[in-house]
Amino acid sequence: MSTAHGIQGRPSTKTIWESVLAYAPGFLEFDRVMARQPGYQAAVSVDGEVLGAFCGGHAHLSPPEPMTDSHLFRVASHSKTFTATAVMLLRREGKLSLEDPLGTWLTALAGSDVGEVTVAELLSHSSGIIRDGENADFWTLGRRFPDESEVLEIAGRGKVLERNEHFKYSNIGYGLLGLVIEAVTGESYADFVRARILGPLGLGNTGPDLDARAPELAAGYGPLALAGGSHALEDRIEIEHVPTGSLAAATGFYSTAVDMAAYFASLLPGAPTSVLDDDSKRRMQRKVEDSGTPGRGYGLGLIVQEVAGRFTLGHSGGYPGHITRTWAVPETGVVLSMLTNAVDGPATAWGEALFALAALAEAPVPDSWASVEPAALRRFTGRFASLWEVVDIAELGGKLYWLTPGQAPKPGTARPLEYVDGTTLGSADPNGFAGYGEKLRFDLDAHGAASVRGPGGILFTRLADVRIPRVLQAPV
Repeated sequence: MSTAHGIQGRPSTKTIWESVLAYAPGFLEFDRVMARQPGYQAAVSVDGEVLGAFCGGHAHLSPPEPMTDSHLFRVASHSKTFTATAVMLLRREGKLSLEDPLGTWLTALAGSDVGEVTVAELLSHSSGIIRDGENADFWTLGRRFPDESEVLEIAGRGKVLERNEHFKYSNIGYGLLGLVIEAVTGESYADFVRARILGPLGLGNTGPDLDARAPELAAGYGPLALAGGSHALEDRIEIEHVPTGSLAAATGFYSTAVDMAAYFASLLPGAPTSVLDDDSKRRMQRKVEDSGTPGRGYGLGLIVQEVAGRFTLGHSGGYPGHITRTWAVPETGVVLSMLTNAVDGPATAWGEALFALAALAEAPVPDSWASVEPAALRRFTGRFASLWEVVDIAELGGKLYWLTPGQAPKPGTARPLEYVDGTTLGSADPNGFAGYGEKLRFDLDAHGAASVRGPGGILFTRLADVRIPRVLQAPV
C-alpha cells in the first residue's frame, strides 16, 4: 500500500496521483478531439479512497449531451470479476469447492465432454470450452444473447481444447459459472450479486445487466472507420444497448468509473472495505495461466500483468459501443478505471498513459529546483504550439516535463527539466536527436509563459495565441 509521505526525495502516492489528476483532463481531451472519440470517464482511488474523477466529450452525440461522472457504462468483461468474487464467497462459506465438476451443479452437462471441467478451470479460462459458440453474432446485434438452455447447449458440444491444455478465454464458461451460482444459492445470479456484493460495497451505480436505469447509459458508438466517407465524429453509428441474457455473468454489468475504482480497491489485500477475506483475494490474483500475450496472465477472474514496472490486477471490457479497462496496484494501493464509449475507444492506451505520467511524477525532484517556490514552477507551465507540433510544459510531482499531449511518455528516458533561472530551463533529454544539452528560454507575462524557444531553437507560442496563416512564405 502507499505511504503517507513517500520515500526520501520522492512524493507520496497520493501527491503523485493528485498531480496526474490535475494534468490528465487536458492531456486526454487533446487526444480525444484529435482521434474523434465520443467520450470517456476516469477515476482514481488510493488506499480505498476515491482521490478524483474526471470525464470528457459526449455521452450522446445527437442531440449533443456532455459526458458526466454519473453516466453509466457497460463494463462488459469486468463482469467476470464480480462472478469470481461471488464464487469465492460461496467457497469461503463451504457451499461449493473450486474443484467441483460442472456436472455436480449443472446436471444437464453430467457425462458430457465438459462435465468434468472444474469451477477453478472455468474461473481461470483453463476449461478448453469455446469462447462464444459457433455463431456469436449477438456481439454484432445480429441475434439475441443466449439464454440458459442455449448456453448449456453450446457448452455441451463446445469442447475446443483439453482441460488445462492452454489459456482459452471463454464467455460461455463464465455464463456457466453464473448458472452454477444460481444452482448453489437457489437465487437468481442478479439477486445474489446485488445482495452480497453491490449492496455491502455501496456500489449504487452498478448493476448486473440492462435494467430500468438504461436511460442513464452513455450511448455506445461504432468505429470511426465506419463513420461514413467523412469519418467525422458526428457520423459515428450509435449502437443500441441490449440485455446479455445468460451471459450476464460474463459481460452484462454496467457501472461508472468511480464505482469501478471503489470496487477494485475492495479486491486489494488489506482493503478497509471488502466482502472477501485476504486469502481469497490472494488466490484470485495469483497467475494460473499465461494468456499468450507477453506479460499478460490470468488468475481467477482477474487479468494480472506488469504496467509501468508494477504488478497490477484488473480487467478489460468490450461491449458493442463501450471499451473499458481497470487496474489495481497492490504495492501502492492505486486503482485506475478508464471507460470509453466507442468500439475503438482507447481505454487501455489512455490508462497506461496515465500510469506513465504517474511514473514521471514519482521521479525525484532535481537538485536545481530545491529552492524554487511552487508558484515560480507553475509560471512555466502551459500548452504551446509551432507549425510542427503542440507541446505541454507540465508539472508532475513537483517537476516540469516537456510532453506531447495525449501521447504516453516513456518513463525510462523522460527527464525532468532543470531550473536555470527565472526565465530559463535546461533540457535533460538524453536523446541526442532532440534537445540534449540545450536551454529553453521563456517569455513570461502576467498570465505565465507566453512563449518558449527550444529545445532545438524553434519558437513555441501559447496555444491560445497561435495564429498560423493559411500560406506560409519565407521572409524576403
